[in-house]
Amino acid sequence: MEEITQKVRDELLKAATDGFIDCGKALAIARDLNVDPKIVGKACDLLRIRVRSCSLGLFD
Repeated sequence: MEEITQKVRDELLKAATDGFIDCGKALAIARDLNVDPKIVGKACDLLRIRVRSCSLGLFD
């Protein structure tokens, strides 16, 4: 599995509001940084950022 980079962390912290990020924003970060969405999801877990508005179940 890929490593969580500082850039992923920085982008998540910048995009999160009050500890939450929308699924679409999380997926956009993964796409923009060319990383697997699972890496972004794992980074969210480590940073204690909750993903909301996700009907696909990609981020649990």
